Amino acid sequence: MSAQPSSVPFAIGSSQTAVPKPIVVADNALRHEVKSGESLYSIGKLYGVASDAIVSANGMSSADKLYVGQMLVIPGRTVARVAQLPVKPVAKPTPVLSAPKPAAPAPAQIKVASADTQVSLPVSKPAGADGKFRWPLSGTLLVNFATSRSGINIAGHEGAAVRSVADGTVIYAGNAVQGYGNLVLIKHANGYVSAYAHLKNITVAKGDIVSRGEAIGGVGMTGSVSQPQLHFELREGATPVDPVPMLAG
Repeated sequence: MSAQPSSVPFAIGSSQTAVPKPIVVADNALRHEVKSGESLYSIGKLYGVASDAIVSANGMSSADKLYVGQMLVIPGRTVARVAQLPVKPVAKPTPVLSAPKPAAPAPAQIKVASADTQVSLPVSKPAGADGKFRWPLSGTLLVNFATSRSGINIAGHEGAAVRSVADGTVIYAGNAVQGYGNLVLIKHANGYVSAYAHLKNITVAKGDIVSRGEAIGGVGMTGSVSQPQLHFELREGATPVDPVPMLAG
């Protein structure tokens, strides 16, 4: 019987490939865990080691055989030596000093009317209002300014008196503005214009001088609404503003 051939690992064709020698790694050798986006070039640059040296030290077949989480031995670097490497200090930005802000004034208290009770809300008194505006109607807030971007809608009993929020002059009274129904516009001395829409009836005329709290009409549902309510707007010039913080009792 002929002798059995000895086992040969890594046989390729008729040639033989030698078993690679195991890599001996010192206990204090520095190891680096590969993170997403890193390459051998960036890792070598980090430690001042050529990427080819890292390939050889880790027995890698190719510089492209990297994967996230892989532990690489950094040749020529130990934990102690790396700890002694000088670290460049990070320059701290020069703080920009600003003048101290004045303390905010205590917020004023106003009362928001509702169907059942009155709720006190802290608000800052806006410039120009001087606390002269009053609520045009006592009722539940149906639509706020953040929703309509033009004004607020207040529910009320049909025919209930709608009152001017401040002294002023009536500059419009009619129903020619689509969607608003019966509408009254009042110009005030401080540059504001107040608007009252969906009225059931109008009791003032263009050119009339009205006083704060004077009735100008009644709650209705004219225009594009389906229940009795007042659509109220307050404009600074031509710009709508949120009236709620500017209304007092």
